[in-house]
Amino acid sequence: MKPRLDIQFPLHRQIQFCCGKEYEPREGEYLLNHARTGIVMALRAALPNGGRVGVVAYNCHTVANAVVNAGCGPFFVDVTEDLRIDVESVPVDLDAIVVTNLFGIRNDVGAIRKRSPGAVVIVDNAHGYGLPAEGDFTVYSINQGKFPALGPGGILIVSQKFPTIIQKSVEEQYAALPSNGKLAQIKLFFSMLIKAIAYSPCFYWLVMKLKKSANPDVHESVSMKRMAPGVRRLYQAWLPKVESEIAKQRQNAAQIDGAFYGDNAFMAIVKCDDPEELKKEYAKKGIETETHFKHCIEWAEQFGYKRGDCPKAEELTSKLLMILSYTRI
Repeated sequence: MKPRLDIQFPLHRQIQFCCGKEYEPREGEYLLNHARTGIVMALRAALPNGGRVGVVAYNCHTVANAVVNAGCGPFFVDVTEDLRIDVESVPVDLDAIVVTNLFGIRNDVGAIRKRSPGAVVIVDNAHGYGLPAEGDFTVYSINQGKFPALGPGGILIVSQKFPTIIQKSVEEQYAALPSNGKLAQIKLFFSMLIKAIAYSPCFYWLVMKLKKSANPDVHESVSMKRMAPGVRRLYQAWLPKVESEIAKQRQNAAQIDGAFYGDNAFMAIVKCDDPEELKKEYAKKGIETETHFKHCIEWAEQFGYKRGDCPKAEELTSKLLMILSYTRI
């Protein structure tokens, strides 16, 4: 079975992790352990007294949880048929909105700004590496299982158009984040190695057998740290491959009949009446697919969501099947 997540840690990456050149951030760029850490920092800087923050209903629970950890309240907005934000569902008086580019599918940030002109815009590119930094804040993820699938890491980019006081708040938050000592680096190295072995085709059958279906703890605290030096080395070594890797993913996604996908083709999405039956068909080919975020409405309800508020998101949870585009069909 081809694992549904691209989690690798081959020998050349192990060497790069230990002794490669570290990536040096540009002005306004902060290297973190997760994209969600960047969302928390952005909201704490822009809305120190809290506020109402728009969040896509069809989404991972970690986004709404980051909003809550920042001392704000999530307001759920709907999606369109192609998984972009339904601009008409966005309130005009939001304090901020997290614009999640689901699976690399780019939203119209300009239209969202016109709809809610006073809102701080945080563009969530956790699935959208390669997409532009269009927000007042923009976050990316390079975690294992994402694109690029390197290691625990997120990147926060702060627009230089933002007031100095907000930029200073981000700087102060970043300075207070714990770094990774040598022992933490060693632990991270071996945890990444073990995870890569577990997600290799040889052992993945065991992972699937032991996999539990229990819902996660959606109200967990966000663990906020700086990006580990080893992951910064992996990122620096990977950067020259960005364009060729995106081109390969788009080529792979184009092979899947009836699929739609975003600019970086992180995943190909197929809409069907019975995703579980289609999963079985792909499984016969040795390919594991996934109905990502199929519990998103149940997760949202734990943050105050009311059934019927986002009808298209509710409908699509039972209609979509996702196929990682590194898989060749």
